[in-house]
Amino acid sequence: MRYAQAMRVKFAVLLTLGALGACGSSDPGATQGGLGDPSVIAKLRALALQVSSANGVPSPKTMIAVYSPDDQAAEKAISGDIVNDHVPVYVIEVTGGPFTCNSCSVPPGASPPQGNAITLTVNAQTFQETDFGITPNVPDLTQISSDVVNLAQ
Repeated sequence: MRYAQAMRVKFAVLLTLGALGACGSSDPGATQGGLGDPSVIAKLRALALQVSSANGVPSPKTMIAVYSPDDQAAEKAISGDIVNDHVPVYVIEVTGGPFTCNSCSVPPGASPPQGNAITLTVNAQTFQETDFGITPNVPDLTQISSDVVNLAQ
């Protein structure tokens, strides 16, 4: 009898938490981790343009971003990398290459990395770069969040 009562209490708590989660937040930027803030958008846009120019494309085709509350989860989704960091991050995707990373270190005689898309991960509090990649294929940022923000607007 105690087990059944304990299970009913646990079920009621789960239903209550689920209902609260479905209500959402009164802050429209809360689920986006600040992507509703024009100053955050401006900083991310500047970073996207800077990294795009540094890799040979001063006028990228697209620049989008998502927020992730967990760096490790974001990296696993876009590159498969395992990082030991769980801080909130923004992931920026830039397309319109070919991009070439002439500043990347490569073995002697090897060509610099090239690709059609750049991903840049930045700490959501400090805006410091935590990861950078040039890839031949455009990663699907909706694997991180469905709240994709266009930085070009």
